[in-house]
Amino acid sequence: MKILRSFVQLVGVAAGFIAYSSAELALIRSEATWGAYGAIGALVFVFGALIAALMVCYRHFYRQQPALAVAHPSSVIWQGIGLLFLIQLINVTLTQVMHAPQAANQSNLLDLVKNYPWSIKLLAVVGGPIVEEYLFRGFLMNSFGSLKQRSWQWVSVLISAAVFGFAHVAGKVDYNFFIYAALGGVLAWTYLRTRDMRYSIGLHMLNNATILLV
Repeated sequence: MKILRSFVQLVGVAAGFIAYSSAELALIRSEATWGAYGAIGALVFVFGALIAALMVCYRHFYRQQPALAVAHPSSVIWQGIGLLFLIQLINVTLTQVMHAPQAANQSNLLDLVKNYPWSIKLLAVVGGPIVEEYLFRGFLMNSFGSLKQRSWQWVSVLISAAVFGFAHVAGKVDYNFFIYAALGGVLAWTYLRTRDMRYSIGLHMLNNATILLV
């Protein structure tokens, strides 16, 4: 029964990614047709509906336990920020000093932002982080065993980090995969410590906003 439940949950994860891709396309097409107002409207209505559906599914079909009582929330946030900053510093160093190639996902975003600035910025900073955290952390991490068992905790973190890495490099395993997997690992570790989506979503938003600004 547990295996069947995990299988059904993984099918739900796949369905979530398909819906996410459709929402991304709707966002870009809306800006292409109606400009900034179209992008904002698509974010509110299309992504709003998708996020609402993900929240309901998470609460009723995926979440194994309520959010944990975090003794020092600020320490969780600052530790996450520090780790994300360290990963980005390593990334910039490898890219600038060692001339390592930029990840396809990041270069594509930089190209698209020239033609669809509103869509890409709203996607990267608002819609994307929320949807991805529900899929990679809320759904995926709760689809393998019990998060109350220490062994399954780390299995779920590693799977979430690896899938996050693959999804952002189009399946190509190079140094960029490890950068994204490390980012996914920090976000997964944050969710594991809190069982609260708000922490990982906030860190994900901050990370993406920083990349766009820099």
